[in-house]
Amino acid sequence: MQEETYKNLVEHSPDAVIIIRSGVILYVNDTGVELLGAMSKGELVGKGFYDFLTSGYFESFHKYLTEIHNGSPKGFTNQKLFRLDGSSFEAELKGIQTTFENKPAIHLILRDIEKRKKTEKFLLQSEKLLIAGQLAAGIAHEVRNPLTAIKGFLQLLEHNFKDDKTYFEIICSEINRIETILSELLTLAKPKNMEYKQNDILQLLEDTITLLDTEALMNNVEIKTIYDSKIPNILCDENQLKQVFINFIKNSIEAMPNGGSITIEVKPQPSNYLQVRFIDTGCGIPEHLLKRIEEPFFTTKEKGTGLGLMISKQIIENHHGRIQYSSTGNGTMVELKLPFNRIDSIQPPHQEHLHQYRIALH
Repeated sequence: MQEETYKNLVEHSPDAVIIIRSGVILYVNDTGVELLGAMSKGELVGKGFYDFLTSGYFESFHKYLTEIHNGSPKGFTNQKLFRLDGSSFEAELKGIQTTFENKPAIHLILRDIEKRKKTEKFLLQSEKLLIAGQLAAGIAHEVRNPLTAIKGFLQLLEHNFKDDKTYFEIICSEINRIETILSELLTLAKPKNMEYKQNDILQLLEDTITLLDTEALMNNVEIKTIYDSKIPNILCDENQLKQVFINFIKNSIEAMPNGGSITIEVKPQPSNYLQVRFIDTGCGIPEHLLKRIEEPFFTTKEKGTGLGLMISKQIIENHHGRIQYSSTGNGTMVELKLPFNRIDSIQPPHQEHLHQYRIALH
């Protein structure tokens, strides 16, 4: 009875369990079958476990097994493994001495740590957003009050200088810019409620292009469109999605001070996602900066706020979408993937949920 209970616990364990002897797999549970990308246990039993290791880990893993055989208790160690389809993943692995079919063997416990790393990264990003939002709200409210007073008195003084208003125009322009930054900070601190409706994404893009066409022409930038013949409507917040499109097109225009082109492609994907690409022929973004462009307040522009891409990412994630950036010296491509018909929005975890996530990690 105890043996049957033990087998059930192992078989239904959330961790992958693999039993090996002399490097050969003798047993694997269902979680292990899934982790190694097999369809059945028969695809794995009898195979050498070393076949799933990268060559750089052979020596360390052999040493690890030898120490277990010699009776030394070992903790978890990180190993890079391969699935049957050749894809690799990082796992935590722990070995324990056991007996299988009345002979000595090694009981291996494996955990895919990539999901955990993604969760940790998500938590870290959520906390950054929370702190950035609180900071943004505080700064915006503190600065906006005196700024309103300055702008009001400046307008009163302007009437006394009718001949030359150049300096007043410059000051007012800079105050308006500060107000724009404050508005972005408040958007970051308190995102607007999403209003989902069925929308024609091609029409949204055309409306956005119309808004920016004059700016593009003034900068000698041509905007081209490549649309698939059949594009389904998507559930989205029209204004927020337009804000994202404006951010990407304006960024591309600003990356081409000597002119160039922006190509906008829209294609439906087999996985019920819509692919939208913005491809420019600008100066590109160096690889070490590409990793940082979504960080709050990070910008390479002289007059940038460093909030546009961060807000865009938040909007796209609220639409169950994803953003990917790639860049070379010949230009930058922004790729969006938006689902056709998902209403339920993705929201970052609220502060009260963060503690629960942390408990789940440990």
